[in-house]
Amino acid sequence: MAITFKNLELVSVLGESTGFKTGLTLDKNEIIELFPDGSSFRKSLSAPDENYIRIYPEDVDEMFAHILFKLGSIETPGCIPSTIVLYHKYRDDPKLSAIFQKIMSLWSVHLKLAIAKTSKEGGSSLDPTPFMKDCAQKFGKTGFDMSIEFIKGNVDDMHRRLSDIRKVNWNDEIALKELFESESLESEYGDFIDQRFIDYLQRNTDKLNEMHWRKFEGLTAEYFTREGYDVELGPGRNDGGIDVRVWKENRNAGEPPLILVQCKRYKNKIDRTVVKALWADVEWEKAESGLIVTTSGISPGGLSDCHARGYSIEEANKTTIAQWLEKMKTPGNGVFMGK
Repeated sequence: MAITFKNLELVSVLGESTGFKTGLTLDKNEIIELFPDGSSFRKSLSAPDENYIRIYPEDVDEMFAHILFKLGSIETPGCIPSTIVLYHKYRDDPKLSAIFQKIMSLWSVHLKLAIAKTSKEGGSSLDPTPFMKDCAQKFGKTGFDMSIEFIKGNVDDMHRRLSDIRKVNWNDEIALKELFESESLESEYGDFIDQRFIDYLQRNTDKLNEMHWRKFEGLTAEYFTREGYDVELGPGRNDGGIDVRVWKENRNAGEPPLILVQCKRYKNKIDRTVVKALWADVEWEKAESGLIVTTSGISPGGLSDCHARGYSIEEANKTTIAQWLEKMKTPGNGVFMGK
């Protein structure tokens, strides 16, 4: 049965639920931009605030799941249950299909036991450990890996619903627009850039060129920090051309940097003057190498200079940054569900 909303009411429901689930607040235009041009959902949401929209509940669910997916909050778009997705993944392999069916039965048993245990103890989350152990004991590594798929799928299934169940109990909410408008690097969930922005960018790498230049520097510093390096992020202005300095972990006092990094959120190629200036800094600080992190790439002339003159300078382009984001995105939280 279809329901009728004012457009303003529908956007409000989607926006408030998105903030609760993802920790990101979006305005109407930001929600609309998450949908592809020409889609029926984009057309509906673009209507004037006071217009009435007649829509089916399952379409609202699909809208919400799409928003969560585009924000990097769930692994797959749409509302198809994860068990159906897994069934189609394994159905054509007789051996794996048989294991899947048995693990499906174990899942039902353990889920009931976990719910009963949590209800008795007054907890708010379900422990997946007994289910994982049972699968591993009965079906080895294949069973263990499949149990992880069931757990992650269930987490996404519960999270994508318009309900009070979510993956992360965010301590605050931040506006998506801050990624593009604010140079502040204060973060509740990250050393230099908030995890919620990382999850968004991992799904929307086309937005790398639009993020604030200071956030772009913060993203670079965040990556090297998570890789285990000692990192020093420059002041952002009057930094002498070096945005990030990277040392090996537990560096000694006075030890020269391992890498000097320049961050260039450019659409055009990085010209040879930038390359030469960075190499001069590398030699001056006795660093081992230089790195240009860019949304474009080093120009042919700059690359030629590196090759001909032996400059130890590399580029991290948009493809590289996408790989960084993939490594840094939020993994499954390892519980069945949590409030």
